[in-house]
Amino acid sequence: MYENTYYPQETLRKALTTSFVWMALGLLVTAATSYLCYSTGWYLWMLTSMPMIGLLLFIVQIGLVFAFQSAMQRSTATGIKVLFMVYAVTFGISLTSLFYRNSQAQLTAAFLISAVYFICLAFIGLTTKKNLNSIGMICVIGLTVLIISQAVMLLFGVSFDTRMISIVGLLLFTGITAWDIQRMNKILYLSNGDVVSQEKIAIYMALELYLDFLNIFLYILRLLGYNRD
Repeated sequence: MYENTYYPQETLRKALTTSFVWMALGLLVTAATSYLCYSTGWYLWMLTSMPMIGLLLFIVQIGLVFAFQSAMQRSTATGIKVLFMVYAVTFGISLTSLFYRNSQAQLTAAFLISAVYFICLAFIGLTTKKNLNSIGMICVIGLTVLIISQAVMLLFGVSFDTRMISIVGLLLFTGITAWDIQRMNKILYLSNGDVVSQEKIAIYMALELYLDFLNIFLYILRLLGYNRD
C-alpha cells in the first residue's frame, strides 16, 4: 500500500512530536467537553430532550472519520485540524456518562495508568528493531472479531465476562498502539504515491494515537470498575 520510502530522521522526529502535541490537545478538548457537559447538567438535558443523542453522536463520529480520510487528499491542514477538534468534542460528549458511572478517583487513576502505559508503548514503538506489521495486523483482526462478538452477544442477550473482554481489548490495543507509532514513516506516502504535507500526516497520526489512548483508557477504567465491584 505504501512506498518503501523514508523521510530524514529529523523530519520524522518533528512529525511525531507534532502528532503527540495534537493528540494531547485532542484529549484535553475531549476531557474539557465531558467535564463541562457533566458539571453544567447539559448532558442530562440532552438525554431528556434528545433520547437518541447517543446514536446521533455515533453517526456523526463515523461521518467525521470518513470526512477525515477524504480531507487527507482534498483539504488543507487547517481543515483537517478543525475536523479533528470537532471529533474530539463529539467524543467528549459521548464520554460524559463516565462521570455518572465512575468516581473521580477511578477516572484519575485510569488516566494516570493509561498515560504511563501509553508512554511505555510509545518507547517500544520508537526503539524496537522488530517489524511490528504482522503483530499490528493480527491485533486489528482480533479487535474486529472482538467487536463483532460483543455485538452478537448483546443482540442475542448472551452474557459475557466484562473483565476478560477488557483484558483482551487492552492486549489488542497494546499491539496496535506500538504498531501505529512504528509505522509513522510508512504513512508519509499515500496509496497513490503522492507525497502529502508533513502537517497533514502529523494530524492523521494524532487522530490514530488519540483513539489508541482513549481505548486503552476505557479498558483500564473497566478493569478498575470491575475490581471495585
